[in-house]
Amino acid sequence: MLKLTQLLLRISTGLLLIHGSFTFATENSETSAEISILTTQLQVIPHYVKLDGRLEAINQGTISAQTSGVVETVSVDVNDAVEAGQTLVIINNTQQQAQLSQAQANLAQAQALNEDAQILQKRNRSLFTKKTVSQGELDSSIANAKSTQASVLAAAANVKQAQEQLSYTQVKAPYSGIVSQRMVQVGELVSPGQALMAGFSPQPLRTTIDIPQHFVSKLNISADKPIKIQTNSDTLYSQQYTLFPYADSRYSSIRARIDLPNSEQSNNEKTDEKAALLPGSWVEVLLPIGERKGIFIPQSAILQQGEVASLYVKQPITGTFKLRYIRLGQTLRIATSNLPQVEIIAGLSPDEEIALDALAAAQQLAGEQLNGGE
Repeated sequence: MLKLTQLLLRISTGLLLIHGSFTFATENSETSAEISILTTQLQVIPHYVKLDGRLEAINQGTISAQTSGVVETVSVDVNDAVEAGQTLVIINNTQQQAQLSQAQANLAQAQALNEDAQILQKRNRSLFTKKTVSQGELDSSIANAKSTQASVLAAAANVKQAQEQLSYTQVKAPYSGIVSQRMVQVGELVSPGQALMAGFSPQPLRTTIDIPQHFVSKLNISADKPIKIQTNSDTLYSQQYTLFPYADSRYSSIRARIDLPNSEQSNNEKTDEKAALLPGSWVEVLLPIGERKGIFIPQSAILQQGEVASLYVKQPITGTFKLRYIRLGQTLRIATSNLPQVEIIAGLSPDEEIALDALAAAQQLAGEQLNGGE
C-alpha cells in the first residue's frame, strides 16, 4: 500500500521534479545514453545597435499646374492607384490651342518669306557675277535671307513652346503609385505653380534614421553583416545607405537613408506584407557596429517556466547531469546554424556539456525515478 501511494505521488508531481534541484546518472543507463550532448563554445557574431527609423517613399512628390486654365476633369482621387503616364487632371485648352494655331501660322509666314529671300539672294548672286547688280544690292539680299532664316527658327521655337503648353493641359502621372492628396476641384481656375495632387510610389522604399555620432565611426556593414530592418511581419536586409554630410547640432546625430530591397511579389500573402510598409511608418533598424562574443544554444536545450530558464549541465567529475538556472539574452539566427539560437548571458561557461533536448532528458529522468521507486 505504501509503494502504491509513493507511485501515485511521484506521477502527480512529475512536472515539479523536472524543475527541482536533483541529479541523474548517465552511466550504466541505456535510456540516459540516448541523450544528445552539446559542448558550449564562444562564438563571434556581429554586434548590432537598435534604432528607430521612419519609412519614406523614394518616389514621392506634388504635381503642380504648368499652365493656366479651368479644370475640366479630375480622373482620380485619394488612395487611387495610378499607372505611369495615366491622365490625372484635364485643363481647358481653348487658349493653348489658339496660341498653337497662331504660332503655326507665324511659322508658315516666316517660311514663305524665307523662301522668297533665299530665291532673291540666289538670283542676285548670279546677276552680280554678270555685273548686273551692285555690291550693295547683293549684300542687302544676303542679309535679308539670313534674317528670314532666323525668323523661321524663332517661329518654329514658338510652335514647339505652344505645343508644350497644350500638352500641359493634360496632367499625367510621372510614375506608377498611389494618390495621397488631392488639392483641386472641377471648375476651379488654376495657374502655373499651383499644386494639384500629391502621391507616392510604394516601391522602392527607404528608411531614415538618426545615428548617434559615436556609432557612425563604428559602422561595419558588409555582405555578411547587413543592416536589418525589422517590420511587423518580416526582417529585411540592406547594404545600401547614405550618410548626410553634416550633423544635427541639437541631438549630436547624423541622419542616414537606408534603401530597402525592392523584391518582386509572387503571392497575395507577400503583397499584403509589403502593403503594410507604408511611408511614414516606424520600423526598427539594427546597425552592425562591430563584433562580440557569446554563448548560443538551441531553444530545445532550455526549460522555460514563466520567467525562469534552466538547462541540464553534465558534471565533469561525476558524469551526472544537474539542473542549472541561466539568464537568457536575444534570440538570433547566426551563421553556424540554420535554427534560431538563444544567447546565454549568465549561468553557463564555454566548454561545458549540456543536454541538447532538455525536455526529453527531464522526461527520461522522471521515468527512471518512477521505475527506481517501484
